[in-house]
Amino acid sequence: MSGIVKMIAGAVVIAAIVVGVLYFTSDVQKTKIDAAINQYAHWTPENIAKDPLNYLNFCEQEAEKAMLNLKASEIAIAQNRGNLDGMKKTAQDKIAAGEKAVGELKTLFSQAEKDAKWPVTWQGQTRDKDWIKRQIVSLFRQVEAEKGLLVKVQDAIRRLDGQVTRVQEGRSQAQQQLAEIRTSREILKVQKITDDLTTRLVSIKEVLKVTLNTASETTGTISLEQLAAQQATAVDDAEFNKIMDNP
Repeated sequence: MSGIVKMIAGAVVIAAIVVGVLYFTSDVQKTKIDAAINQYAHWTPENIAKDPLNYLNFCEQEAEKAMLNLKASEIAIAQNRGNLDGMKKTAQDKIAAGEKAVGELKTLFSQAEKDAKWPVTWQGQTRDKDWIKRQIVSLFRQVEAEKGLLVKVQDAIRRLDGQVTRVQEGRSQAQQQLAEIRTSREILKVQKITDDLTTRLVSIKEVLKVTLNTASETTGTISLEQLAAQQATAVDDAEFNKIMDNP
């Protein structure tokens, strides 16, 4: 008997080696083997009809995974929203302070030019004409950069709000599918699978795909590094004059 067992075991090993060789050396055989694996790896209508209970168990596991992923997305969105809200407040404060300072310096410069009286005092420090000019241009550029940053931050916040809506819709769909799965499981307990139930089971698969896609997509968040803006330092007289002429 042991000799027969050894012969069978040897045949199985040889068959496995042959299949492996065919898989990696023959495109035709590779395609056939892949098709066979795919048939058993995915829930086709035929496979659902053969084993509806395990299919429902599979769908329930996937729906619960989707719920966890969507919850994680909610947390990530909330954290990113907090960062962006902070950036928005900081940008708004800088813009307000910068515009106030530019206004003060422009008035001070114009008055000093009118009176032909230099240097002048600003914020307790004596400043000459060139320093005032450089400071006006520098602050003006920084304010404009902050305004550009603020636009990007506000756009990112709007996109995050859209993601929140999608996550909520995904959770609602997953909850509906879980309820449908439990109902179908109860039906299976009292009757054999029917064409009507098969249709319902297949529909669960299609709707679940949408939910899983929603749970796996990116949130469209924006990093702090992507919003960094470079500031120029050189003073351009033409730019300065344009700023001064702008009320």
